[in-house]
Order: sequence, then C-alpha cells, then structure tokens
Amino acid sequence: MIKINLVPEELLAKEIQRQRALQAALVAGVVCLVVVCASMIHVVRVNHLESLLRERDAKLKKLQEIVAQVEQLERDAAAVKARLGVITALLKGRPLYPYFMMDIAKTLPPEVWLGGLTTTSKEGNQLGVGLSASSLTSPAIAEWIRNLERSGLFLEPVLGPISVSGTSAAPVHGFAISTTYKHPGL
Repeated sequence: MIKINLVPEELLAKEIQRQRALQAALVAGVVCLVVVCASMIHVVRVNHLESLLRERDAKLKKLQEIVAQVEQLERDAAAVKARLGVITALLKGRPLYPYFMMDIAKTLPPEVWLGGLTTTSKEGNQLGVGLSASSLTSPAIAEWIRNLERSGLFLEPVLGPISVSGTSAAPVHGFAISTTYKHPGL
C-alpha cells in the first residue's frame, strides 16, 4: 500500500513543532503548578508556625509574670517566716532570764554574794553562765556548788581558782564558777 501525503512537509513539521511546544508548555505549567503548590504549602505552614510562636510567646510572658509573682510571694513568705521565728524565739527566751535569776537566787547560800554575772546564749534554751562571787567561808563555796548540782538546772558547774583577801580575822574568798543553765519548762 502506498501512502500519499498531500500536506506539505513544512506544515507537518510546523504542526509537530507546535505540538511539542504545547507539550513543553503543559509540562512547564504542571511543574510550575507543583512548585507553586509546594510554595503555598510552605507559606501556609510558616504562617501557622509564626502564629503558634506568637501565641506561645504571649503565654510565656503571662507565665513569666506569674512566676515572678510566685517568686516574690515566696520571698515574702520566707521573710515573714523568719520574722515569726525571731518573734517565737524571743517569746520562748523571754521568761528564761527571770527564771534563771530566781533559780540562781534559790541556790545561793547566805555567806556568798555575787560580784559579777555573765551569760551567753547556747543552742536551745540554754545559757552559758559565768559567775564571779565572794564568800566569807570556804564551806559556803562548797555548799553553793552542791546546791547548783542538786537543782538539776545547772549542768556541770566548774569551780575556778579561789583567791583569799582581806584580814586573817575576816578572810574573803573570791572565786569563779562556770556552768550551763537549762530550765526544763522552756
């Protein structure tokens, strides 16, 4: 069979070229459409992430303000607790010195008189006590040490050196005692 083509070759080549250009344009359009769609997806995703970031930043600022307020309240509460602790310690320690003076007076024999008294606070409701005193007789000193030990309020009384002054007819014994005072009710 013989094929006869009445259409000139130039027209056929032009038509093929036009179809190839149309196909290339179609492929380019599809590629552009894919690129545009991908770009739009990225733009939408970026916008969504930016709005999410702004929203979370706003929440973060609110939470930071709340955290700052909580920290300030905790500092205030700690300061109030510290003041309360001081007040409680003062209230507990307040009757300690009057009780101490009453208890020391109860143990003091008639022949002994105090010349000096120093106290230092120790842990709990204890006082470190330093006493300087004078006595007319040495048995009165021993009696005072026994009275301090028997009372149970003075822990481990320690007698320091004894000095004798005055006349031989009326000697005065000077001495020091150190001990720790603890009142059981405080």
